[in-house]
Amino acid sequence: MKANEEGFLHPVIDSALCVECGLCEKTCPGLAPAKNENADFLAKAYTVQHKDDKVRFQSTSGGAFTAIAEEIIRRGGVVFGAAMTEDLKVKHIAVSSAEDIIRFRNSKYVQSEIGYCYKDVKSYLANGRMVCFSGTPCQINGLYKYLGSDYDNLIAVDLVCKSVPSPLVFDKYVEFKKKQEGHISDIVFRDKKRGFLYCTMAHYASHEARQEANDQYRRGSESDEWLRLFLSGKISRRSCTTCHYQNKERVGDITLGDIWETGNSKLDDNKGTTMVHVWTAKGQSLLDSIKDNIRCEEYPIEKSRGIERKNTIEIKPNRDRLFNDANSLSSEEFFAKYAPYNIKVKIKNNSRYLLWKLGLQSLVRHIKHLIIHRK
Repeated sequence: MKANEEGFLHPVIDSALCVECGLCEKTCPGLAPAKNENADFLAKAYTVQHKDDKVRFQSTSGGAFTAIAEEIIRRGGVVFGAAMTEDLKVKHIAVSSAEDIIRFRNSKYVQSEIGYCYKDVKSYLANGRMVCFSGTPCQINGLYKYLGSDYDNLIAVDLVCKSVPSPLVFDKYVEFKKKQEGHISDIVFRDKKRGFLYCTMAHYASHEARQEANDQYRRGSESDEWLRLFLSGKISRRSCTTCHYQNKERVGDITLGDIWETGNSKLDDNKGTTMVHVWTAKGQSLLDSIKDNIRCEEYPIEKSRGIERKNTIEIKPNRDRLFNDANSLSSEEFFAKYAPYNIKVKIKNNSRYLLWKLGLQSLVRHIKHLIIHRK
């Protein structure tokens, strides 16, 4: 696997060793997408919250994945997921202790490196250990293609995914922010210090500072340079423009995503709730086994539209120029050109912060939610 000019890893075939069997094309998640044949029959949706509020605070939504991971480890299993390394790279890792589950909490808006995880998963499964593997739907499909079949001791958890953005541009962002802030130990893409409805990008100088919510940088999606570029789709992987996975025919046992308003005032406490879709009997059995550790209510499947969306990612006219500039301009020049922190952005940032301080953020979000769902 080698990074291309946009920073995305791609397989490179060694022509000296290739026997032209075509297996690489048959197993490619982009060229040969899979689907869960049982999805329509077994589909159920739930709103889920971990009962430990500290876990929920550290999680993107309701902490459902932590509850799943805790159960897998309690059974002597291994959990795979995306974690941020000491040098602020996002890679898939395996953990087998409850204390290490914290590394998986909070979304990482960067494509993770799988490395040799598929090989490790197969080894654990063959030795009879239970495995939970989490990732984007295409990563789950890639795992199934590698394994060749499903396993009774495998739980596959896929995520509702908008797209995967460029690791090259993220490295540029880290470089840019380090010049402004100095050392950065932790980056949290959706920090809840201002609540679930006003998640913010936050940077911390140390792991201890993160535990104490003592941030050195904090901005929302209206003003942070990385979030603005990511949400615009300008730096998404090209294959995301033709994604086959934004539908109800998911490839895993369980799908996790956000739900902003559940319709239940007890759950809508601005601390986060996970929308959990269950597609298989294995997935349902696992969810049933963790109900002592979560608040869980069944949700009308016909209302859970988050997993099925129109693909809004498209190739932008200046895409090639943007990535040429990412490779040639300094970080200051790049972000000044493509995500400037100008007067307009500052006004948005200050206005949103003021709404939060006045306690009006929830009302604005509710109105926005009503407008979106009336379309």
